[in-house]
Amino acid sequence: MVFKGCPGGDNIKIPELEIVTCPKCGGEVEFFTRDKKSACSDCGYVVVRDTEASCIDWCPMAEECFGKEAVEKYRKKSES
Repeated sequence: MVFKGCPGGDNIKIPELEIVTCPKCGGEVEFFTRDKKSACSDCGYVVVRDTEASCIDWCPMAEECFGKEAVEKYRKKSES
């Protein structure tokens, strides 16, 4: 059987854009579904949001699903 990945990984592979309001200036802050923080395009304030753990954080098949390079990039970005 060929592993085609889990359906829960789609929001990481194909992220969706979400716009939130900057709490400092009221400007728009763009987040993709996989982002934990993003800077306001107007004032530069960094908005951090609570996110649930991604399957990349806990799934033993993450590297098979997304590829080793993508998993390492995601984990490095999550640490910063």
